[in-house]
Amino acid sequence: MNKFYLLILFLIVKSIYLPLNKRKSKYYWKIKIDDKIPLIPIFIIPYLGYFLYIIFTIVTLWGTSHINSFFISYMIAYVIAGLFWYLFPNGVIRPKITSKDVFSKISKFIYDIDDDTNGFPSAHIFATIICSYFLYINFPQFIFLLLFVSLLITVSTVLTKQHYLVDILGGIFVAYLAIMTTIIWSIH
Repeated sequence: MNKFYLLILFLIVKSIYLPLNKRKSKYYWKIKIDDKIPLIPIFIIPYLGYFLYIIFTIVTLWGTSHINSFFISYMIAYVIAGLFWYLFPNGVIRPKITSKDVFSKISKFIYDIDDDTNGFPSAHIFATIICSYFLYINFPQFIFLLLFVSLLITVSTVLTKQHYLVDILGGIFVAYLAIMTTIIWSIH
């Protein structure tokens, strides 16, 4: 399939997040250790850097033979997550931010515009893993940088109180399913 069509389809599928993010959460899957994780507002930077990571990945992979597989994996992950978000609307109970530093203000702004829904599975996690996987396939010499970026984005999701730990596990599982499905599909 043409990568331009896949890009358009990718954007359409990715947009399912928006209406599902406006629904009221019914489930909150916090575990005890989540209460011990502090809010560290400076981590809003790598949390938001995730969006740049997706753009960087698309631009970097655009001229490679893996761009279509990247788009397909990403769309599979979004469909799986979207179905889960629809059937089990879930979210994260966030703390009240009272600090006035710039990172706290940015975090509060994000809380205000991004509802507390679509926590499990974490799109930040499955998208980051899918990006890192396909970047690694094309640029294995950057494995440590890709791991660092992935870890930083992952940690940022809980240190900004945008996700619970279980959301990370869900994101990892969805990324694995999407990548494996794409690999199996491309073999046949």
